[in-house]
Amino acid sequence: MPFLNKGRACRSSREERSKYYAFDEKSGLAYTEVVVRAAPMRADWVWKTRGSTAEIAKFRSPETGSSTLLNMAIRKVCLNVVNMTPESLIGLDWHAGKLLWERIVALQIDSLYAWRMFAAAFPDETNESLKRRYQIIQIPNMVLSDYTKHLHSQSFQWITFLTLSHVTCSYSDLMNLSKFSNLGALTIGHGVEVSNSTSKGIDDRVIRAWARASAESGAFSALQVLACRMQLLITRQTFDRLTEFPTLALFLVEGCSIGPRDRPHAQRLGWRYSTGKDLSEVLVGSGIWAPSWNSTMHACFQKATDICSATDISPLSAKIDTLPRLHFAIGAAPSDAVVDVTGDRSLRCFHRAIPQRIVQSLQQPDIKRPLENVVQNETASRRVVRPWKKQKVGDFMTEFGF
Repeated sequence: MPFLNKGRACRSSREERSKYYAFDEKSGLAYTEVVVRAAPMRADWVWKTRGSTAEIAKFRSPETGSSTLLNMAIRKVCLNVVNMTPESLIGLDWHAGKLLWERIVALQIDSLYAWRMFAAAFPDETNESLKRRYQIIQIPNMVLSDYTKHLHSQSFQWITFLTLSHVTCSYSDLMNLSKFSNLGALTIGHGVEVSNSTSKGIDDRVIRAWARASAESGAFSALQVLACRMQLLITRQTFDRLTEFPTLALFLVEGCSIGPRDRPHAQRLGWRYSTGKDLSEVLVGSGIWAPSWNSTMHACFQKATDICSATDISPLSAKIDTLPRLHFAIGAAPSDAVVDVTGDRSLRCFHRAIPQRIVQSLQQPDIKRPLENVVQNETASRRVVRPWKKQKVGDFMTEFGF
């Protein structure tokens, strides 16, 4: 319902009065109409795309001449991509799935929902847009848990990198991250603060609480990289509990209260400092000469996976390394400036270097649900659709002779 602002009509032309004012004949009042947009009833960012299925012209066949039956089938699927379910991709071979996914990406209708379905259906494929996805929510309007619940995958269909920056989170939301089973990398970035707290940023107590959850309940079973940026309350005491994270192999600090004088303390607790040369070599080896934080996180995760495999910290690291990766950033995006990973002034890197006898004592039990038992449907229940909408994509394309 529009708000009513009482006031006298301005002494201008009738055209301007009709443009800015409305007139109530019964009361004789002039008022302005203000439209107030309500918050969406569902998480629309999960389905949000840059393209639109309403742009029918872009869905035509890219070739000249008459459209083939295959292009007609792909176009029909693209027009109904919102109604697709994970079950509809069961039995679809990768040759057809690749053509369909490439067309979805070209039309810019590759929402997070669509990506999750294809990543779960084709986890072993090396398509770059399917293997890695980077998404940013620059102006969040929900609590942290409302975002992270769409990033979970209990059956490890993908690995999530979570980056927080310039947001305020409650203490309970931060603690609930311990239930994030497929969280592979976590970044507490610039401007992250805890609500109802007198101090700015997170401190060692949050890290200790996460470590306690790891030791007592096996939380963070896939977390291999932890990064803290511009968190002045993170000190050397953090190293006292880092070994309680079962699979943590890399700890990155930038702009924190950890300096060169703290290296001996970290090394006594099993964390060896490196200048970033190894990380730089990983980046350069991947063809990245000017790393952003997104590419840096992928390189860190790759290095952490190699450390886990070399030291037997996590027997599942080899399998986790092959899974699709979703890097999800909440809050104003950090600067795209090149990250300094080669020197000692910016990003400091501590990697795990624990003797084997200590590693064995810290081993946590394997994940309760093996990676092979992939559950195809983890999405929330949706409204009942008509039977024809439940048709599998493979069967649909077969009808067109593909």
